[in-house]
Amino acid sequence: MPTHTDLVARISEAGAVPADRPADTAQRITAALTLSSAVGVLLGLMIYAARLSIPQTLLSFALPVGLGLIMLVVWRLVRPPQTAAIPVVARTLATTESAQRRYLKSGPNRGLVVPVVVQPVADGAAFRSVVMLQAQNSKTPAAEPPVGTLLMLHQTEAGIGELSGDYPVTPAQEELRDRLLKHPRMLSNNAPALPMRRGVLERKPFRSGLQWWVSFGIGAGVSFAFVTLIAGV
Repeated sequence: MPTHTDLVARISEAGAVPADRPADTAQRITAALTLSSAVGVLLGLMIYAARLSIPQTLLSFALPVGLGLIMLVVWRLVRPPQTAAIPVVARTLATTESAQRRYLKSGPNRGLVVPVVVQPVADGAAFRSVVMLQAQNSKTPAAEPPVGTLLMLHQTEAGIGELSGDYPVTPAQEELRDRLLKHPRMLSNNAPALPMRRGVLERKPFRSGLQWWVSFGIGAGVSFAFVTLIAGV
C-alpha cells in the first residue's frame, strides 16, 4: 500500500498540464473578448444612458453579439487534435480523506472524487489518478465504491491522468479485469501519479492568465469606445 493515505491530495501534487494548444488559446481569447465586450458595453450604457436613444442602445450590443457568434463558431469548430482514447482498468484505492471532503458540489462537474490506480490494456505503464463518480440524480450523492472495485474506463490522452467512462467497454478490458480479479498483485498501488490538463478558461500558468487579461482589456476598451462613439461624445 502507498505510504500516504490522503491519496487525492497526494495525486493532485502531480500538477497540471497547461491548456496551451492552439485550439485552447483560440477558445480562451474569444471567450475573454466576448465577456469583456459585454462588460464594456454595460459600463458605457451606465455612463451615457441619457445620451442614447433606444435604437442606439440596441446598436451598442452589436459588438458583443458579433463576438459571441464568433466564439460559438470557434468553440464548435476549432478543437484540439483528437487522440485515440486508451482502454484501461482502474482499481479504487483507500484514502483517509472523507467522502464529504472529496465531494465536489460546484461547477458543471459534481460528484465524488475517488483515487484509483490504473493499468492500460496495451501493456502501458501503470499510474495513479482520480476519477469522478457522478450521482444518478441531483438529490442522491454518488455512493463511495468499495476499495478494490475495478472500473473499465479510458485514458483520454497519453501522459495525462484524465479518465472517462464515455467509451464502450472492449473485450480486452474485460479480459484484463478478470486477470486482475484473480491476480490483484500484478497491479501495484504505488504507481506514479499523472497530471491532469487544465481547463481552457483557467488563468494558470502565467501565459494563460496573460492571454485572458490582455484579451479582456482589449474587448472591454474597444466596446466602451464603440458606445462612446455611438453616444457622440
